[in-house]
This record gives sequence, C-alpha cells and structure tokens, in this order.
Amino acid sequence: MFQQLISMFLAFVAFLGSLFGLGGKQTDPVDPTPVDPGQEIVYLSEHTIAYGESDDQTLDLYLPAGKTGDVGLVLFIHGGAWVTGTKETYLPEALRYQALGYVTATINYRYLGNGVMPADELDDIASSLRAIKAACAEKGVNVSKTVLVGSSAGAHLALLYAYTKIAEAPVKPVAVVSSSAPTDFTDPAFMESGAGEMVAGAIGVSTETLARLMQTGIAEMFVPTLKNLSPAKQVKSTSVPTLMAHGKNDTIVPYSNAERLDAALTEKGVTHDFVTFPNSGHALLNDPDCTLRFQTLTAQYIATYLG
Repeated sequence: MFQQLISMFLAFVAFLGSLFGLGGKQTDPVDPTPVDPGQEIVYLSEHTIAYGESDDQTLDLYLPAGKTGDVGLVLFIHGGAWVTGTKETYLPEALRYQALGYVTATINYRYLGNGVMPADELDDIASSLRAIKAACAEKGVNVSKTVLVGSSAGAHLALLYAYTKIAEAPVKPVAVVSSSAPTDFTDPAFMESGAGEMVAGAIGVSTETLARLMQTGIAEMFVPTLKNLSPAKQVKSTSVPTLMAHGKNDTIVPYSNAERLDAALTEKGVTHDFVTFPNSGHALLNDPDCTLRFQTLTAQYIATYLG
C-alpha cells in the first residue's frame, strides 16, 4: 500500500508539469502591435537557429537595423504547460521591440517527459543565451544583459532562471516580465482551485483518495523538490526587478500564487510591480485597462533596465 501511495504522489507531481497553461495558445503579455510592412527587418538567419542537438532546441533572432556595439536583449519564452507551445507565439512582440532598437529572440525548449526535467529546460535558456551572444558577436553586436519575458509556463521558467542562475548566466538577466506564472508549487490553493479533480482524474484515483494522500507524511518528502521549482521560494534581496500580471479568476494557476510571489518580493525589498486583472482568467482577456497598464509597464521595464 505504501508503494502504491508513493506511486500516486509521484504521478501527482509529474502531472503538475502538464497542468498549467492547458487550452492552446497563450495570451501574449505585450501588445501585438502590427509591424510596418516597409520596416527593415534584419534576420540573423533565414532559418531557425539551432542551439542544441534536439529538434526543440531552436530560436529565432532579430537584430535592430544599423546597430552595433552594446545592445540590450529581450528574450521571449512561450507558455504551454512545459509540454507544448511555440516560439512563433511571440513573433509580433519580437518584431515590435526589434523596431525599437533592441536585439530580440524567441526560443523553443525541450518539453518535460522522456527524461527531460525542469533543470534541462533551465539549461536550454542558458544554451540559447550562449548561442545568441555568439551569433550577435559575429555581427559586431555585444549583448551583456537581458530582460526575460514569459507567459504561464514560460514565465515560470523565466522567473526561476533569473532568480537562481544569474551568477552563471551567459547574458545577465536584469529584469523579468511575467504573466499568469506558476510561482509556488507548495500552495494549497492548487487543490482548492479545481486542480485536485484534474490531478485525481489524470492519475486514476478519487479526489477523496488524493486528499487523504496529501494529508499523509508522504507529501512532505516532496516539499523540498517542490520548493526548488517554485520561484516564490527562491526570492532574495538581490533578485532582479520583476513585473507580474495575474487574473483573479484564473482557474489554472491560482491567483494566490501571484500573491505569494508579490509577498516574497515585498519582504525582500525587491523592486517590482503587480498588475491584477480583476475580471480575467489565465488568458488575461477581460480587463482592457489592465492590459494597457501591463503593456506600458512592460515597455518601461525594458527601457529602464536595458537602457
């Protein structure tokens, strides 16, 4: 019986990796302003650039016309539950900020499963940054700092990378822009928000059985791992400035996750802004005034921290 409970809880932990961001394409956290058809677009390559051996380790890189020397990088990381999604989601934003004079890039990364773990997805961010830095250097462009922008699972990876890997990052993160991010996997509200029924159904048990399992000491065995994967648990006084947005009606990633990150950033004195979408769910669709504020703050963060 004990081994069966262990197996159930392992399945629960694994299912967290496919729970968030379900339902197709993620809402872009930046206004997809149409690009002027006459604008000069400088693609570093006519084809997707590979930064690893996997077919999923690819990126698209855009250089601002006529710029050399030091230029800031805006790196976009798509959502999709860590198991789906595409870098093309962020194409409008990449072109928009390229037109404003920044180097921009959108990346694909390896999906969870088949031996790929969250640490591997963080490694993919590092590898993509190395490839971007090297490719830019060939064009006389130096990228030494980046703002990471992500939605849902991509925002989780952006936050976790910036908070835990800054010392070793090939290009230093100087700020993060996050929307609808999972930030605390120890949050009981995951179960209270309806996730419990989804998890129970996925692993073939009743919600009552799963509830009993969560009340046992078995769950405590996994708390350190869940904390290590939670950006809200990794915040330090030296963490990078963070812009975050979350919908109060999000039934996929509980709003309390955003509150927990906000509280951690406040406690540590980290510069941050928190935009609440009071009428929106995970896709942040129902609060146009909040959308405008988040877009404006995104542009301000990029301008402020990339210069």
